Amino acid sequence: MRDIFSEDIELIANSDINWDKLKNKTILIAGANGYVPQYFVHAILKRNDIYGDNINVIALCRNPNRAEQRFGAYYGRKDFCVIIQDVVKPVSYTGKIDYIIDAACPADLKSRYDNVIASFETSVTGCKNLLELAKEKQASFLFISSIDIYGRNNSAQRLTEESYGSLDPLNIRNVYSCSKKAAENLCCCYSYTGLDCKIVRPSQIMGGGISLDDGRLHIDFISQILKSNTIVLKGDGTPRRSFIYVTDAVIAMLTVMLDGESGNAYNVCTESGEASVLELARIMAGSAKNRNVEITYNMETRKSDPAVTQVVSVVLGDSSKLTGLGWKPQISLEESCKRMMTYYGIET
Repeated sequence: MRDIFSEDIELIANSDINWDKLKNKTILIAGANGYVPQYFVHAILKRNDIYGDNINVIALCRNPNRAEQRFGAYYGRKDFCVIIQDVVKPVSYTGKIDYIIDAACPADLKSRYDNVIASFETSVTGCKNLLELAKEKQASFLFISSIDIYGRNNSAQRLTEESYGSLDPLNIRNVYSCSKKAAENLCCCYSYTGLDCKIVRPSQIMGGGISLDDGRLHIDFISQILKSNTIVLKGDGTPRRSFIYVTDAVIAMLTVMLDGESGNAYNVCTESGEASVLELARIMAGSAKNRNVEITYNMETRKSDPAVTQVVSVVLGDSSKLTGLGWKPQISLEESCKRMMTYYGIET
C-alpha cells in the first residue's frame, strides 16, 4: 500500500509541469485532507525534498484529526502549515499567498446527502470566501468542479466544455451538481473583474486513499471484492463513464492552474479511460490474482434505488482542451485498476 502511494507522489513531484512558476511561492489548498487534494500537499512537499523548490504549502482542513492523520509527519516543517476551519466561514491569513486551490467539498456520495444544505454551502459560500481571499492576496485561483455539472444529456457524444444538458434544480439529488455549477459562475464573475481564475471538471478519479465505504463505483467494486470476491452490479452494466488515475488527474489540474486561461473550464479526463460499468467490473475481476471474482446482477435496484433509476447512460468527457496545454495521460485504465487494487491489498 505504502509503495503504491509513495510511487504516485513521486510521479507527480517529478512530472514536467511548469514548476518554475511555483518556486518560492505559497499555495493554499482548501479541503486538503480529502482523498484527491491530499495528493497536492504530499507531491509539492516531495518536490521540495527532491529539488529544493521552496514551495510553501498551507493545508486548510475542517477536521483536525484527519489533518493530523494525513499530514502529521509534516508538522514542524518550515514549508508547511495547517489551518483548521470550515470554509463556510471567512478565511484569513496574514502572510502572502500566490495560489489557491479550492477542493473543499463533500465528494463521497453519503456525505453529499447527509446534510444537503452544508454540501451546497461548502461549494458556493466556501468558494466565495476563498475567492475573496484570492482577491485580497492577488492570488491565482483554481476551482475543482466536476463533470457532474453537465447534467443529463441525450447525446452519446463526448462532452466538451461547451456541452450542457438538463439539470433539475428541484431534485435534491442534484445538490452537488447544482452547487458546483453555481460556484463555477461565481468564479467567472471574479475572473470578469480581473482575478486569475481557472476551473477544472474531473471525471471519476481512481487511486489510493479513498474510503472503502465512499460509495463511488470503482471503490465499491474493490470493497465488494475484499468482502466476498463478488461484484454485484446494480443494473445491466451498460452506462459508460470516463475514469482517470489520480496522478494523471493531479498533474492535469496543476497544468491548468499554471498554464490555463483565466475564466475557462477544462475537462480532466482521458478518452483511453472510458469503460462501461460492466467492462470496469470485468477488468477488476480479471486483474485479481488468486481470487475467483464473480460478477452478478441485482436488477431490482433498477426499480427501487434512485442512484440507479436516475443514472445517466453516458458521461464521457472530451480532453482536447486540456491536451492543448501539453498534458498527456500516462496511466492506462487497466493499470489504474491494478494500482488501486494493489493499494487496498488485492494482489494483481
